[in-house]
Amino acid sequence: MTALVDYVNDPRFSQTFELPANPHAARGGTGPFKVTYADFGYHHEGHPEEDNVILFFSPLMASRLVQIAKDELAKKHKIRVIVADRPGFGGTDDIETKDKLSRWSEVIPSLLAHLGIQHVSVACHSGGTIWALDLLLHHPHLLHPTRTYLAMGAPWILPSHSSLFVPSLLKVLPAGLIGHTDKFARLFNNHIAPAFASSLGLSQALGAKLSPASAPATVPRSEGGGQGGDDDNGAPEGAQFEDDVFPKIIERIYAEGMSGISSEAVLLLQKVEGMAGWGDWADYDELVPRLVGALGAAGRRLRVDVFYGERDVMIGDAGSKGPAWLDRCWGELGGNVVDYRSRVVEGADHDGVWNLRWGAVQEVFGRVASLGEAT
Repeated sequence: MTALVDYVNDPRFSQTFELPANPHAARGGTGPFKVTYADFGYHHEGHPEEDNVILFFSPLMASRLVQIAKDELAKKHKIRVIVADRPGFGGTDDIETKDKLSRWSEVIPSLLAHLGIQHVSVACHSGGTIWALDLLLHHPHLLHPTRTYLAMGAPWILPSHSSLFVPSLLKVLPAGLIGHTDKFARLFNNHIAPAFASSLGLSQALGAKLSPASAPATVPRSEGGGQGGDDDNGAPEGAQFEDDVFPKIIERIYAEGMSGISSEAVLLLQKVEGMAGWGDWADYDELVPRLVGALGAAGRRLRVDVFYGERDVMIGDAGSKGPAWLDRCWGELGGNVVDYRSRVVEGADHDGVWNLRWGAVQEVFGRVASLGEAT
């Protein structure tokens, strides 16, 4: 158990960057802005500009820590992974909800410049999708000129497109009620919070927080916490370790603070007062044509892979109304600039689509690595 705590406390997973004060910032405040982030996987020592980087955007549990069990996999594929705590999570400063996307669009390029990173591939999960796409819309130059890649796992889809009962119910709740999600989680965690949070894509996190691990923790068998081969139960390499370390990750997330979950939920459901959509775009059918134009102007052609969970109570199972709408948005509006593909991750649900157990993340890391080798 100590080894698992030590793994989560690895300094690589808890680094700090401060965006200097900007008196000319139009929105989101002009003072300094602190960000905590994880930076793990493979590094070209002394040559960060040569790193093959995946910039990952976490789901509604918007923590830098949720993917750290992929460290050994990233090293295996010679990939560097950057994940930042979004506003109100971990050590990242919070900010007014209406300004979060615009501020983040300033913070992330500055963080990458600080790290000496010129270009990235992008991956995202659930609610992190809107943050990833907003960044790419406004900064398409961050994508690599020749290995231009975006991977989306269980991408968030508004309830109006999926017609699922629980998300649709949340859509009509007052923003003030949704804004107390974190208080629900702490005050009514035995009954109300698990059901409410599950409908916001937090069931895995709360389950790990509120229930003991189903199996004894395993000690990492190689430096850095990864496994040297397939797990004893036949699961993919590292999958059991990821299951074992996840409760410790959640404990650390809760201990550091997650006050931003309230405003994240309000933003995700487009219930921010005075804000019509997400940033300066309303939905994917508006974003895709604009992104195509921005990519074309930047000379980029984008490969997009979408991974749907086999079962998904948040956006609908693959092939249902919500995912079918999303596929049409990208397939019909992407033109000759976007190479779009989607597939079902057998066995996975909404929360677990990127888990090592189901193979999608291995596919993405392998693809990004192969793109790097081809250039």
